[in-house]
Amino acid sequence: MIRKVFKINRKVERTLFILLGLLPAFIWFFFIMLYPIFMTFKKSLYDWNLAYAIDNYIGLQNYKDLLTDRIFITSLINTLYAVIYIVPATIIIALIVAVLLNSFSDRIREFFTPIYFLPVITSMVAVGLVWRWLYHPSYGLFNYFLHLVGLPTQAFLMSPDQSLPSVAVVAVWINVGYFAVILLAALRGIPNSYYEAAKIDGANSWQTFRHITVPLLKPSILFTSIMAVIGAFKIFVPIKIMTDGGPGSSSMVLVLNIYKQGFEFLEMGYASAMTVVLFIIVMIITIVQWKFIKTDY
Repeated sequence: MIRKVFKINRKVERTLFILLGLLPAFIWFFFIMLYPIFMTFKKSLYDWNLAYAIDNYIGLQNYKDLLTDRIFITSLINTLYAVIYIVPATIIIALIVAVLLNSFSDRIREFFTPIYFLPVITSMVAVGLVWRWLYHPSYGLFNYFLHLVGLPTQAFLMSPDQSLPSVAVVAVWINVGYFAVILLAALRGIPNSYYEAAKIDGANSWQTFRHITVPLLKPSILFTSIMAVIGAFKIFVPIKIMTDGGPGSSSMVLVLNIYKQGFEFLEMGYASAMTVVLFIIVMIITIVQWKFIKTDY
């Protein structure tokens, strides 16, 4: 019909059909993804305060201020610590869970997989509130068990040394199920012939896991590692609900700092500069990880 009305050939008609089909996705990507990123970079060069309607161009001054901002430096260090705490533990535990689930029968695996995945779809706010009660120094369940076995009670979220690791435990608990499902799917895709050949050659379970399972899972492990790193850099809700960055600034992370600067102090220009720094850090780490993937394969 279109070809007859506008006198175009089939190739042009096909191209127009593809472009029109992609147009909604392009509009969404531009206005929801690209435009906000562009505006964040732009507004990071402004003294933009919502309370006083200030929107003055100041160049790189916000970035210069970041270099001497003690809370920003603390939040950056804490974010790096959070990544170190969360990512290795999440991937290792998720791999163990995936291997265990894969060793079960189909019926048992179908029963336990949703249970491990349940924290992923549970409200983060509800999770934070429950875990805050579990960690409570006076009537929390963890200190109750510690008291039962004769061990000293812990401050957990009230301790500057324990607050960030305590929240990291919650983040690991939330994310393990998601990555375990991904790794389980990859495990299910490994042909049984590899394991049968290894068994004929006399390989034990550890040798089979080390020389067959892990190498064949490496692309999935690297993918989950990238996603875990990005997620750890963006950790926000558990810390906001459980500690709000305290005690002091002991659990203050970059995203929470950005939130406070932008929506509590209304310094949107300064918050935009922090967001740009976070964006650059995550982008560099992601590129390095992808380069590692390409080099390894």
